[in-house]
Amino acid sequence: MRRFYVIIVALCFIVAIAFGYIPFLQEYTLDITLQIKKYYNDKKENLTLFINDYMNQATQIKNMREKIEQLEIDSIKHKALQAEFDNLHYALESERHYSDPDVHLVKVLSYMTLGTYTKIWMDYTHLSDEPKIFGLVKDGYAIGIAKMVDNHLLGILNGDRDCSYSVYIGENRVPGTLRTMENGDIVIDYIPAWQSIKSGDNVVTSGLDGIFFEDVQVGVIGSIKPENGYLHAELKPHRFSNRLSYVWLIDTKIPQTTNLNTNMFRQEDDN
Repeated sequence: MRRFYVIIVALCFIVAIAFGYIPFLQEYTLDITLQIKKYYNDKKENLTLFINDYMNQATQIKNMREKIEQLEIDSIKHKALQAEFDNLHYALESERHYSDPDVHLVKVLSYMTLGTYTKIWMDYTHLSDEPKIFGLVKDGYAIGIAKMVDNHLLGILNGDRDCSYSVYIGENRVPGTLRTMENGDIVIDYIPAWQSIKSGDNVVTSGLDGIFFEDVQVGVIGSIKPENGYLHAELKPHRFSNRLSYVWLIDTKIPQTTNLNTNMFRQEDDN
């Protein structure tokens, strides 16, 4: 029975609070309720702001990444264009003395194969049905020859066994032929044995093969020795820039009646 009275009193107490019969308790209860609501609203607002900030930051980060990627692309393109401009400017400024209409500035595209630095593909659109060997010049020096292979221009540089052209040696204009030995040495061969040449003599193109004009610088003579009824001389070629982006192509328009037999050279090397 006592327990029943306690329950009745408790219920009355709760009802009194609910209907405001006890002002102090009502105020206390309302204060707690408002604080709980405020806490809830604050947390809800903070969470909403956090989510909005996160979404905004994610969008900003995405936009920033896209801008960075575009800037990187633009930077690469700019560097490529700058390099292209520098190479063209370098070629034009350093070799502007070649103004003959038979001399063309051509762009080097790539090596023929990886690891082979003496054969290069070049961009040249003036096709001809007539077999033709062109001269290549860089920094004022003869650096090799070129010919059409399957409608593409192939450059064959000094130091390649397929590269050969006629030259003059020294003040007496002693004739000879530039070629490359099997071991990679560049030499001047087929020099008449009765002619007088010496180490240090200047070597220039003769132009008699129709590949180069006369007097394009090639190099200087090194050691000399007699061989098979001729003189055989080591060539120290002039150093030219490794910047092969552009080279000068010489088309002499002279009929080329003599084709050099490089296989003959190789047979002699083997012997």
